[in-house]
Amino acid sequence: MVEAGWDPPLAYMTMIVELMKAGKIKQDTNKKLSELGKAVRPYDGVPNFIAELKTSIRENRDFADAGINLESYIISSGIEDLIKGSNMGRHFTDIFAGRFAEDPRSGQITSVKSSVTFTEKTKFLYAINKGISGPELRRQPYRVNDAIAKEERRVAFEYMVYLGDGPSDIPCLSAVKSLGGNCISIVGRDTVNKGYELARGKRTTVGPYTSNYRKGSDLRLMLDTIINKVGYQIAARKKESKVL
Repeated sequence: MVEAGWDPPLAYMTMIVELMKAGKIKQDTNKKLSELGKAVRPYDGVPNFIAELKTSIRENRDFADAGINLESYIISSGIEDLIKGSNMGRHFTDIFAGRFAEDPRSGQITSVKSSVTFTEKTKFLYAINKGISGPELRRQPYRVNDAIAKEERRVAFEYMVYLGDGPSDIPCLSAVKSLGGNCISIVGRDTVNKGYELARGKRTTVGPYTSNYRKGSDLRLMLDTIINKVGYQIAARKKESKVL
């Protein structure tokens, strides 16, 4: 299908729908996909590292005084309901991925509702940057094109930390890096070569690191360092603006 010109995420999701209709995939509703998500095995330290990072920010007096908070998002070419059903789903501010449409009466999946291609991922980055919530973006997708002055945007790119492990992350990595943000390449269980390719292509600011998010790991130490750096940048700028 890809050789015939299909976008890869749209191709695989369409094939899944066909297999569902043929009875070869029994998880043929979004609810069943969400239930299947419970079997997803996350990387070491996921999702605990998010709560731990939030706690470290909350316990830092300088950060607390500046009103600094951590938000976390998943932007994936995978299946949204599957990810949301996993044990990490509730720990993220929002999850953006491919979705299936259902028959309103039977609940059975009938077609692909949306897919997230390589460049499509950047749409969600800009929505976060501009302060457009997930529900709002899903209702009004064109809102991401709204002209908003840089100083009025909710989350500056330079305060973002983007973690990627494969070619589909390249557009986001390029955008975040070029706009002053932080990019980390990750070597996952099935993405060893891809993680190193991202680093060699200079699409990241640091890495690659193995996908171990536990306290004390190389990746976690780097995340702690970057978050502290960004936090003190925000705190200093807020303090300066009050003085001025």
